[in-house]
Amino acid sequence: MIKLFISSFYNTLIDEEDAIPTSTMFSIDHLKQKKVQFAITTNRLQNEVLYYNQDYPFIDYIISLNGSLIYDVNHEKTIELKSFTQKELEMISQEFVEKEIWYYTKDDIWNIIPQEAVYKLEIKGLKEWKNTKYHTSLLKRNQESFLEIGKNTPYDAIKKLKVKEENIVGVIGNDSEESILHAIPKTYVVRNASKKLKEQTSNLVKSNKLKGVESVIKKELC
Repeated sequence: MIKLFISSFYNTLIDEEDAIPTSTMFSIDHLKQKKVQFAITTNRLQNEVLYYNQDYPFIDYIISLNGSLIYDVNHEKTIELKSFTQKELEMISQEFVEKEIWYYTKDDIWNIIPQEAVYKLEIKGLKEWKNTKYHTSLLKRNQESFLEIGKNTPYDAIKKLKVKEENIVGVIGNDSEESILHAIPKTYVVRNASKKLKEQTSNLVKSNKLKGVESVIKKELC
């Protein structure tokens, strides 16, 4: 029995117009009627996702900044925060002093180390970093490469929701969510995802432009 449906946000749930198709919302509503919880995972800020939940609430949990924050939408409560220490931030900034670094706080993005807690870093032009203390993934944006650095993975965050893997269905589209693909058997990858991600599974579905999330809901739950 499916108890939790997880969807990546950008490149997966929303289409090329940054909207959720009406028919997809109808499918999500059907899913909710079956008492299945709906969670969003994203490498971005949770406020960007909450914007889509205003007119018709459908999200139960938001896992943002690659698993560093878990937010219970219904109870307006943060479940977990995984931030960097000031010492860690200074160490990383010194190691990559010649690189452009972006620091993600709970609600904003900075190009200098902010005073508030930082949950994710992006380093422009860096493709890999051999430091196993942190979790990294490669991000492509506007033809440029950024290395994402965090202290959690999306799957680490999902485990906090205490739902068994066999009761979860996931649809992902970003390399930062690779941990979900390896841990949850019923994980689908949209066809507009990276070659690296698609090569790791035979569970491929339509792209975000062709309502891939909707197709999985209909296949698994409707």
